[in-house]
Amino acid sequence: MSTDEPRTESTQPRPEALPQAISESKALGAPMVVRGILGVAFGFATVFWPRDAASPKHLSMGVDIVDILSISYLVLFALVLVYQGLRSPLNVRTAVYGQAIITVPAIVFLFLAEQPAELRAAMSIWALLHGLLELWNYRQLKSHPMASDFLIAAACHVLLGVILMFGDGFGALWILGFTGVATLIAGVIFIIGGYSRISKAKQVAAGGESFVDGLPAAETDDPTAPDTPDTPDTPDTPDTPDTPDTPDAPDDKN
Repeated sequence: MSTDEPRTESTQPRPEALPQAISESKALGAPMVVRGILGVAFGFATVFWPRDAASPKHLSMGVDIVDILSISYLVLFALVLVYQGLRSPLNVRTAVYGQAIITVPAIVFLFLAEQPAELRAAMSIWALLHGLLELWNYRQLKSHPMASDFLIAAACHVLLGVILMFGDGFGALWILGFTGVATLIAGVIFIIGGYSRISKAKQVAAGGESFVDGLPAAETDDPTAPDTPDTPDTPDTPDTPDTPDTPDAPDDKN
């Protein structure tokens, strides 16, 4: 009976065209760019929208104008969040949809707002909830490249909510101004981050480098295997010198 044991070969991990983290980041690139463009557009609108000038030093804006601008932004923002949720990883999809849902009560309260205090309450609560959900997204996407974009956006919205919550003397123009600054900063970050994600994925794909379990295939070799040293070249053996011809033996004499 043969005592040879069957030889088992280790199963090599299946190579991937792109690592999962980069693929998911690429999917988030386009929604982030759209979100960024919307935030920048709203930020510039808050800066250049005409003001009511009682005097050159005292500018103001009516609550109804701020309501219209804020509602328009939140409606478009909710649609972009739905688009982002469709392309987000499963572990953050619910949170992104939650960000879209919380815009609905904010829009309703803005429709009903007639005083700066009501406007401030609606925008501060929305900003705080949105920032906290964005912070959750950052924690879930920590392993992704450039995940700090979500952390910066979360910080901008949380800070906006805190400022509005304690700004008792703010008028409609101040509320719109702080909101515009926060969305402008977050928008610029998202435009840069979204474009960088798309470019990174294209560079990896164009490089033709295969990945295994999220790592380059060259890095997945067994590091414990000792390197086989190169066999040194054997020195050439010297040529054997030619032996001199031996003289012919003299003939035997009779």
